[in-house]
Amino acid sequence: MLYAHVCDGVHPCPTVAGVTSIHQRAADFLRTHDSKNLGVGQHDWRYYTGGAGDPVLLLSGGAGIGISWLDVASALTPRLRTIAPDYPSGVGSVAELVDGVVAVLDAEGVDRAHVVGQSAGGMFAELLSRRAPDRVRSLTLSSTGLYGPEDVDRLRMRVETTVATPWPETQAAIRTALHHTWADSDEAEFWIEQVVAATDAAGSAGAANSYRLLLELAEGVDELMRGPAWSGPTLIFRADDDPLITGTHTGRLRDLHPGCEFRTFTEGGHSLLISRTADYVATVTEFLSRT
Repeated sequence: MLYAHVCDGVHPCPTVAGVTSIHQRAADFLRTHDSKNLGVGQHDWRYYTGGAGDPVLLLSGGAGIGISWLDVASALTPRLRTIAPDYPSGVGSVAELVDGVVAVLDAEGVDRAHVVGQSAGGMFAELLSRRAPDRVRSLTLSSTGLYGPEDVDRLRMRVETTVATPWPETQAAIRTALHHTWADSDEAEFWIEQVVAATDAAGSAGAANSYRLLLELAEGVDELMRGPAWSGPTLIFRADDDPLITGTHTGRLRDLHPGCEFRTFTEGGHSLLISRTADYVATVTEFLSRT
């Protein structure tokens, strides 16, 4: 699990928190969505599915937990069918991860889906659109981009440091960073526990493996940029103050999708699902209503 992808600057913005508590919303999500397990190769994929109608595949960021989509999924399920997978910690390559996602679609009898990806999930969505273009109906990519040569040394160091650091120290660092990052959020403790539980299951090996996937993407970006991109309805949106995904990262995606819709928020940091929940839901639902 990539705790660095959830340790970002977050600004207090309007969310749906005032409607019901995060614990009640999570309980409602779990009540209205089925949790399923699927064996793919040597890995067990867990995913949540609910609703009916055109399918929407929700690919989460670095924490790799499908429940992170609880607000978006709950907003979509009155008229759409959502599928939100967890990522197995032992997946050995991006291709293997994408093939696992395709296997989930196969298991659900889904030929084509709207694909929404946040952060690292947006990177995986782009790879899905290359590896299985006929399975994608539209792309919505938030707080994301493509890593490149400028990120290789940093990501390689992350892998090495994570492997070398005892897991209790890394876990404590995750908690400290998230408490600091989400200090202004009333829902911080809930999400911290979700992230810690997910990362604790795999420990240092799982965290390091997640960094390896991003390192693989960064090392292969030139080949990716040369290849033909998926062509279809595409929305890319981000916050101007995102501390993790730079304009260069997002610019690579925009170059691949020159006809995309592009939107920005002045503030919101990286975790728009937490910092601007209502805006995130509105942006996604409006785009999907037109595609």
